This record gives sequence, structure tokens and C-alpha cells, in this order.
Amino acid sequence: MAGVDGRRGGWVVATVDVPHGVDESPARLVSLEYRETLASLLDEEARVIAIDMPIGLSDDGSRACDVAARRILRPHGSRVFPAPPRAALPYITDYEAACAASRAVSGKALSRQSWNLLAAISEVDDLADDECLVECHPELAFALMNGHPVDERKKTPEGRARRLDLLRRWLPDLDDPAYGDDGLDAIACAWSAARIASGAAVTLPAGSLRRDGRGRPMRICA
Repeated sequence: MAGVDGRRGGWVVATVDVPHGVDESPARLVSLEYRETLASLLDEEARVIAIDMPIGLSDDGSRACDVAARRILRPHGSRVFPAPPRAALPYITDYEAACAASRAVSGKALSRQSWNLLAAISEVDDLADDECLVECHPELAFALMNGHPVDERKKTPEGRARRLDLLRRWLPDLDDPAYGDDGLDAIACAWSAARIASGAAVTLPAGSLRRDGRGRPMRICA
């Protein structure tokens, strides 16, 4: 299983070996590495690749999975960026055009944070017909590990220490990983990948699953 988190210019990939299921030990971090592209990862034998990036993209407005994730993470719901509509994808280099395209279909402009993700979302979109790719969110994973949302911000020493402590409950031999909070997030995504593979994952939204115009599920799993 693998977990993937975006990092400037590429991706941080955590590969784990979970021989007996996510809730049993020993789980082992096999590797944590930076890759410039995702395509090579799909050529490898990863049963599930859980990635912190939108996959199913709305044609007309907000996604129910984002709304549900923000509700679970209250009072830290802003940690989930609204996914841009598909109409904005062609405008990776033009913020104003992306906002205009978004307004035309949803009535809302894009935040700068969402627009900055367009290139990465586009790369994932080109590969998303591969069913091993599943959308997740590391803060949702940490909230499930913790029993409630982690209050400390991940870029603070306290926040990093708290998240590392939660991951060590699953990976007892985990050293303080490289790549800053992106490394922690990638490993949290790998935790979600293990849960997805075992059938133990939570899927948002609960109930009926809506698909986008390309037939891809608009969901977040953890």
C-alpha cells in the first residue's frame, strides 16, 4: 500500500507493508521518497494508493465529501480546501480565467490555495481511471486515529509531535520522517490506504455516492 501527498514540484510517497491488516502489528514503513511524477508509481504493484488530492471533480458546485470532511474536522474545517470544478482545470497558469470558469458553473471563484493545486489535480486526473488511486485526506486520518480532530496546527512543533505520536501507534519503529509535514501526511495517507485495502475505511459522504462527469466517485476515504 502507498500514501501520497503533494509537495512543491512533485509528490512524497510513503510505501508500507501491512501483512496482517491495519489494526494488527507489525506494520512497517518500507520507504518514504520524493517523486516528480505519479505515473511511475502506478507501474508498481501497490494494491491501493491513497492520495491527498481531489479525484472526482464536480461540474456544478461543491462536493458533498468536502462538506462532510469539514464537518468532521470542526472547528478546523478550513483544513479541507474546496475542490475546484472541472471547468477550471485548463487554467493552471491563469488565476483570473480559472475563477471565471468556476463562477460560470458554480457561482463561486477559486481560492488561491485551490488554484495552486490545479497542476497537481490535473496530473492526477490524467491517471484517475486506474482504480488503485483513491482520494483521502491526512487530517481526516489523524482525526480518526485520535478520536477527534487534532487541535495543534501541523506546522508547529507541537502539531508535528502529536501527529508523529499517533503514527507511532501504528508504526512503532517510525523515526521522525523526512519532508516535514508532507512526510507525516504521506504516511497518514498510507494508513488510510491500508484501511481501504482491508475494507475498514470510512467513506465520505455516507449513503449514496455521486460520480462526476467521467464516472469517477466524488468521495474521501480514510
